[in-house]
Amino acid sequence: MIISRTLARKRIAAGVRPGWFGAWGPVMADAALFFGIAGFSAPFIVGGLAASQGAWVYAALFAIYFIPMQIVLIISAMWAAKSRWHDEV
Repeated sequence: MIISRTLARKRIAAGVRPGWFGAWGPVMADAALFFGIAGFSAPFIVGGLAASQGAWVYAALFAIYFIPMQIVLIISAMWAAKSRWHDEV
């Protein structure tokens, strides 16, 4: 979200319309960064949740991983689409 948003804002301000990879590459980088951080932190979080039982484990994993992943990827995709937008006047 940080990489794609920053690049998209600079490109929009400069009036540059990037190609497909130029717009969606930062989204892929944001996703890789998120999954890297999530993969690194998973053993610590899941290890603490292993003592718990029941639906609380699934609810915690949903709140810790799934919701932030959706936020990061959706906002990154919105900025990528916005940077490629071209008004036909």
